[in-house]
Amino acid sequence: MGLGVAGTALISQFVGSNQREDARRYATNLFVIATITGLLLNIISFFGAPYIMGMMGAEGYLLENSTLYLQIRSFELTFIFIFFAFTAIRQADGDTITPVVFGVLTMIVNIILSPILISVFNMGVAGAAYATLVANTIIIPFILYQLVFSKNGLTISFKEYKITKIISRSIIKIALPASSGQAITAIGFIIMNTIIISYGTQTVAAFSVGNRIASLVLHPVMAIGGVLAAYIGQNIGNLNVERAKEAFFKTMKLSIGIMIILSSIVLVLREPLATLFLEGDQVALDLTVKYMFYLIVGLPLMAIFQTFIGVFNGTGYTIYTFIFGVTRLWVLRIPLIFSFKYFTDMGSSGIWTAMLISNFVITFVGFALYRTLKFEPKIRLQE
Repeated sequence: MGLGVAGTALISQFVGSNQREDARRYATNLFVIATITGLLLNIISFFGAPYIMGMMGAEGYLLENSTLYLQIRSFELTFIFIFFAFTAIRQADGDTITPVVFGVLTMIVNIILSPILISVFNMGVAGAAYATLVANTIIIPFILYQLVFSKNGLTISFKEYKITKIISRSIIKIALPASSGQAITAIGFIIMNTIIISYGTQTVAAFSVGNRIASLVLHPVMAIGGVLAAYIGQNIGNLNVERAKEAFFKTMKLSIGIMIILSSIVLVLREPLATLFLEGDQVALDLTVKYMFYLIVGLPLMAIFQTFIGVFNGTGYTIYTFIFGVTRLWVLRIPLIFSFKYFTDMGSSGIWTAMLISNFVITFVGFALYRTLKFEPKIRLQE
């Protein structure tokens, strides 16, 4: 994701300044870096899966199946990295539709395959993993065709553009803070999951199902945040600062409005939606319905969060993205979760409450960082 952020920030500024050859050169470098990184992380996550799950406290059935799940899904990492690179390249060039279409198709395939492989073919946890793997893999041939042969959008070329240290270094320089923030956040979620596991399998199920449903609702806002990053990058490359700032405020209003509407709908339907995943386990179902209340109420706050991420990434100030993400999880959420667990009798509700509080407080941090933001190019502009 950090590589995608860097690609969007730099390529969009080249597009905005009408330096398309430089944009294609950076796009080609980004694709190669993303592919190599995906392959390396595929190997690491496959062989490291049992150790990672063991460190999280998983034992017996949970250790066996979580390891299997991670090992199967590790093979999609290269394809996911390619998709992130493709999304960054296309959004930077102003094509905000194609990546969303591919993303929605992936989600639809996953939704269709999951119950078939899990229940019909009785594959259980492995079925869920294979469904996601297939969904993320099936679109790759179409993505590669678009990247190489498309006549309408920005393309890559290994013959015309060589991989250079200067370009790779500039991409990694911006990608590193965002990537580090994602990595540290992922470690934080491992700690969160370890705490959640301590409350029992029903709580784990509630957390998993609630997040899956919420992610469907949050997808439009996340897409808008990615579009915002590209839009701001193009305007910065064109030295149109006022338009970039106007885009930020309009995106904020649009995202909050969308989340309020969708959250209101899901809030009413949360029990029947949860029943689709947890029919027959009343305890897990009740926990999921309760968790989803906290989660859905906080989704408009996530709209604000994603908008700030978009503006920080679009300007190339990924160090702000790092500060923003790490503060929400490590400074606010995790300490609150530990406090509620060991110093109150809130039970699993302490987790949901901590998540809601952290999402609320971080919005003020976002506004404070935005006030110091400079809308200036991160690339060398030609005369």
